[in-house]
Amino acid sequence: MSRNVMERVLWQLCVERAAKERFRQDAAGFLERFELGERERDMILGFDVAGLQAAGVNPMLTMGFWQELSPERGMTIYKQRLGCTDQDSAGFSAALKG
Repeated sequence: MSRNVMERVLWQLCVERAAKERFRQDAAGFLERFELGERERDMILGFDVAGLQAAGVNPMLTMGFWQELSPERGMTIYKQRLGCTDQDSAGFSAALKG
């Protein structure tokens, strides 16, 4: 796995308007230009924030990616995807440690 490439992809998707639009129009096509493995592409396409963080991707990038492009942008679902089941104790942490 290439953490650096995944981070570069998420960074672009968080800050570049044109990248966001290309991703929204054709996410798989947008990712073709990056050297990503199948699992890496699947994590990005599936908004697998827990998998991305487990692969070492910066938690702030996963949170930004989620908030910018996820169809379920809410932080409650984001925290659930990271494994949080207790809303009171989770706060709005980008990364939840097990």
